[in-house]
Amino acid sequence: MVGGSGGSVTVGELLLGRLHDLGVRHVFGVPGDYAMDFIDQIMTFDGIDWIGSSSEFNAGCSADGYARVAGVGAIVTQFGVGELSTMNALAGAMAESVPIVSVVGGPMLEVMRQRTSIHHSLADGDSERWIRMAREVTVAQASLTPECALQEIDRVLAECWSQQRPVYIRIPGDVAIAPVSRPSRRFTRPNPVVLPAQLDAFAAAAQRLLAGAERPALLVGNLPIRLGLGAAVAALANERNWPIATQMLGRGLVDETDPHYIGIYNGAESSAPVREVVEGADVLVCLGTTFFDWNGLFTAELDPARIINLRRDGAVVGGTCFAPVSMAAALDRLHEMAASRSVGWPSAALLHDPPEIDRASTDPIRQERLWSAVQDVLRPGDILVSEVGTAFFGAATMRLPAGTTVLAAPIWSLAGYTTPAAFGAGIAAPDRRVVSITGDGGIQISPQEISRMFVFDQHPIIFVVNNGGYSSERALEKAVGEETQAYTQIPDWRYSEIPAVFAPEGTFVAHVARTEAELAGILAGVDGRTDRLTLIEVIVDPTDLPPGLPQWSQEASAFIYHAQFPAPASLPWGGLG
Repeated sequence: MVGGSGGSVTVGELLLGRLHDLGVRHVFGVPGDYAMDFIDQIMTFDGIDWIGSSSEFNAGCSADGYARVAGVGAIVTQFGVGELSTMNALAGAMAESVPIVSVVGGPMLEVMRQRTSIHHSLADGDSERWIRMAREVTVAQASLTPECALQEIDRVLAECWSQQRPVYIRIPGDVAIAPVSRPSRRFTRPNPVVLPAQLDAFAAAAQRLLAGAERPALLVGNLPIRLGLGAAVAALANERNWPIATQMLGRGLVDETDPHYIGIYNGAESSAPVREVVEGADVLVCLGTTFFDWNGLFTAELDPARIINLRRDGAVVGGTCFAPVSMAAALDRLHEMAASRSVGWPSAALLHDPPEIDRASTDPIRQERLWSAVQDVLRPGDILVSEVGTAFFGAATMRLPAGTTVLAAPIWSLAGYTTPAAFGAGIAAPDRRVVSITGDGGIQISPQEISRMFVFDQHPIIFVVNNGGYSSERALEKAVGEETQAYTQIPDWRYSEIPAVFAPEGTFVAHVARTEAELAGILAGVDGRTDRLTLIEVIVDPTDLPPGLPQWSQEASAFIYHAQFPAPASLPWGGLG
């Protein structure tokens, strides 16, 4: 938007133009005095809309949800007090590989040079403290001056796109309005770096490993989603007859109704047929996978010597790394050389729908039946957002319709992520339906963003699973034989009445379901895209856990409580890297 021949623009306009070139169309944030000069420029900039958030924490989570759908996100906060509130969300984006540009409105240059004691600081004159903190949760940082603005903006945005991770830009108030020369060309997203000799060497090594392989398989993580490789992965699987398993991180990349999709792999927590295919593969191709304690790091029976591991900018064959090689280029070469799999796999046995809800039962709702009911609500093309804990494990039991985008953050496991992330996803894709599943603990952290959903006329379906507290902590206590402590309980809110705090009657529908019949009756009226926000509170027994959570708690408790814990079954302690 800012580019051409001659003339000048302000540094703020320059930054906005480069953000627009990167793909940003909305900016989430909270106004503050240090940031107001730049926010004023956003309000008049053609092509980027300001989306006010209820808090900086929520703004960060909204930008994360937005970026997972739109490709890149942005937040604007102010120096010190504002930017620190976003760091929790930025750490999640760093862990989950989500590109977000964090723009911080800062004090004037001279104020910082003179080490002035100012508000929103520790009154010690150190204005660089927050940038030092940001270095831990972002891959590139810059503090702009008129002299360095163009070079530094382009450098930082290039790193954001190349590494698919968050970055940090501070723009002092006087710098935001300072004039600079209009750039002669637009910013362009950098292409992946590929060294042909390294790509050829990778292909030769992969060919040797694949020679004679009869049972190759694919295991998908989250990076192929960020890099837009879904069609390429599906083409390899379909044309070469390879089965595809996903980590929870990788759900949404492939069509789960495709016969080549076999389910979720989580080490020992996986179903036996999925383990048989993944761990029994004579060559396993891992695409952007991340192994950590929640998804099988300690129990995965995988031999690194027979793994082809495709990273963002490198490829590893049997422990030997070839770089720089982009994931897309390596995947193309694999597709060319891969032989068709002649050995079948028991696909009919791999995916089982959970037990259906009893539409006539007056029994309390059980977790084992709840998730089939939620699954029946989903439609092709929906955006599914699930909270850490109960909702995360429950969603793992569902088979998703074609075209479903999944937003979940299991690595960072940030409670309160779901509601603001669902709002951000709705801003990114206003024509798609958002289905959000949170818990009572999660929604108590960030319910305010429901008010923003009303402001932007969003009509999500919000499930609130009310089990009276923190189920993950209860599961951990049970795993080590301890009694449930009071800290796992939380005050019981009237969750179905939350929308009434933010909007007048008639703009939403809210329900409470205590029995299977009540839930079935409520869901019978939810079909397709609703014309109002719909909140459904589902009350379940506090001791009832979704499938997978008890198994996870057994493994996690051994590690967390310092019991005798074996080394990883096959993988290095740090995963595949």
